[in-house]
Amino acid sequence: MITDINEPVRVKMIVGKGNIKIISLFWNNRLIPVDKITYRWITKKGIYPVFHFAVSSGKNIMEIHFNPVELQWILDRIHMDG
Repeated sequence: MITDINEPVRVKMIVGKGNIKIISLFWNNRLIPVDKITYRWITKKGIYPVFHFAVSSGKNIMEIHFNPVELQWILDRIHMDG
């Protein structure tokens, strides 16, 4: 089941050596551990890049993106197993 969310989310991550590791998300008063980044891609909003990530947490996949102009992370949707 896919649920569209489109809400701000806080992201704990490690950045270094040209790479990013997302550790956890904080959304809806819940801390969600991230197992790994399963996919990443870049789109454009006007002339600016928007950085998208699909991350896994258990059997669920969450799609998030970072808008560097607004300096904001958004939880786009959750793909729930079952």
